[in-house]
Amino acid sequence: AMNLGKNVLQIFFEDNPKVIQRKHLACWSGYELNELSLHKEELKQMVELMKSKQGVLKLKKFSSDGTTIPVIRNYIRKLSAQGFRPDIVLLDYIDCVEPSKKFTDANVGEGSVMRQFESLLSEFDIAGWTAVQGNRSSIKADVVESDQMGGSIKKGQIGHFLVS
Repeated sequence: AMNLGKNVLQIFFEDNPKVIQRKHLACWSGYELNELSLHKEELKQMVELMKSKQGVLKLKKFSSDGTTIPVIRNYIRKLSAQGFRPDIVLLDYIDCVEPSKKFTDANVGEGSVMRQFESLLSEFDIAGWTAVQGNRSSIKADVVESDQMGGSIKKGQIGHFLVS
């Protein structure tokens, strides 16, 4: 999306920003992660070229302990007030977002998080993309089916587009 001139907000809970940046460089350059240091000058030029494009990629790490959709909503509002309006939010991954209310049934909480994410995207009129983990039966599967989705099936039912 950034390559196409779109503003991208990538929210993640694991890794750190430097690791995520290296992963992006590997994707853009076609080099393996362990080969990046062999191509420093070429990669510097590539980064400068990417910076000159219209689209912007913002990386934001949140804690997987206590981050809720309202916390993410407030962050997007802050970015918008500072002049950065994302066209798409990549949320890596929705299972790390906690429900904003306490539920006795974890599956109800997961459905609530998905509905709140859907509402956030609608409020800001932006696209969203997230991932969910598979369950144990998905570990050796060549193709992960929807019944192998981890947690509540509500995540799949609420999602507008599923890919495996």
